[in-house]
Amino acid sequence: MESKWLAMVLVVLSLGSGLCDGCLEEERFALFQLKPFFEFIDYKFELDLIYYDYLVDEIKESSSNCCEWERVECNPISGRVTHLFLNHSSYKKIHWYLNASLFLPFEEIQNIYLSGNSIAGCVVNQGFERLSLKLDKLENLDLSENHFNHSILASLSELSSLKSLNLAYNIFTGLNPTNDIEMLSKLKNLETLDLSGNSLRNNILSQLDGFASLKSLRLEYCGLKGTLDIQGMFPF
Repeated sequence: MESKWLAMVLVVLSLGSGLCDGCLEEERFALFQLKPFFEFIDYKFELDLIYYDYLVDEIKESSSNCCEWERVECNPISGRVTHLFLNHSSYKKIHWYLNASLFLPFEEIQNIYLSGNSIAGCVVNQGFERLSLKLDKLENLDLSENHFNHSILASLSELSSLKSLNLAYNIFTGLNPTNDIEMLSKLKNLETLDLSGNSLRNNILSQLDGFASLKSLRLEYCGLKGTLDIQGMFPF
């Protein structure tokens, strides 16, 4: 009986190794590496978020357990980060470039929300293609309300696990039918694509016929004109 209890204790200790106040130490370190770019990653908001140049009511620092942070969600068993809610958390920066490789330590991440951070692109050789090396559980990426242009699409096309991609209200304009949106057709698991609020041309539809799993497409406020014949064009 004693040996059985000892084995159970050893299992618990092994599961807890590397944890720092409820979250993996390496992931907690990675979150603080992100903090210079997303200032409020470890804060708790009493009322609502930030809107542009002012704060709404009181802000409190969260606990040292990163799994309890309002902008972080973890797997309760492994303690690994599964969701990052970094929307509107870089309000002081304008047209800056993201080092996407900073997300690499989060090997169980499923959802990354980066909406409304004025990101203009990625650091050279540190784009979203780097995430394909380890983040094979990433299903939802929200890049809406930033300043990305069509040059980001090649790196996004490497994220084969994606099911939902939100690119609404960026600065995609015109789009070359052979080199741009068509690149995303490599995302064979992609079910939801939001391109709303970008200045696109009617030929955008011809670039989408290679999307094997697409079920939902949003093109509001894209400046499309005339009659659009989509019968038989899409799998949905």
